[in-house]
Amino acid sequence: MVTLEDIYKEDPTQRIIDEGAGWGAEQMLKAGVPIFYRNEKYPESLKGDLFVKEYPNGAKFLVRKELTSDYRLLEEIIKPLDK
Repeated sequence: MVTLEDIYKEDPTQRIIDEGAGWGAEQMLKAGVPIFYRNEKYPESLKGDLFVKEYPNGAKFLVRKELTSDYRLLEEIIKPLDK
């Protein structure tokens, strides 16, 4: 399995991009907006339609996101994740 460190060694600019995205996510949470991301800690979120959804209060859930043929975004909570 490829790790983030492998990716950063191959493309050092990716680390800068990820750090900027982390800052943006932090700002969204401070503003009260939930964020979605993928995380190696939750391998099921690394591909496909599963993501981690984190709320400003720290609650995290594994969610499935699906775009319908009429462009509606559906979201289904699969399970709660640790805080």
